[in-house]
Amino acid sequence: MIWSLLGTVAKGAVDVMKTKTETKKLLAKAEQTHAIKMAEGKIDYEIAAQKNMKDSWRDEWFTILLSIPLVIVFISIFANKPEWVDKLKEGFDTLNSLPDWYIYALMAAIASSFGIKITDLAIKKFKK
Repeated sequence: MIWSLLGTVAKGAVDVMKTKTETKKLLAKAEQTHAIKMAEGKIDYEIAAQKNMKDSWRDEWFTILLSIPLVIVFISIFANKPEWVDKLKEGFDTLNSLPDWYIYALMAAIASSFGIKITDLAIKKFKK
């Protein structure tokens, strides 16, 4: 009975090792296929650019920037500083008076940072 159990455990371990090896082979093959398609020009520049941006701080920068108003609101409540919220509203009113081209450029930069193609969004909006 113990030998049967040990045999089952050993067979399971061998199966796990085979699966890991097959996974490594599949990943290497996928990477190779990807490189070949890039060399042939079959993969868009955007996909390659997104892969190259994986170590970029741009996403984190926009996330922090967009979180600042939220943080100010909550800190103003706990610090009993309602004037901070008034200043925040004043800042948003000032942003609201900026030229449209600047707002659109900022939105495009933020959207591209998070991998959203602004052209796709615009096309969907205008098709409705």
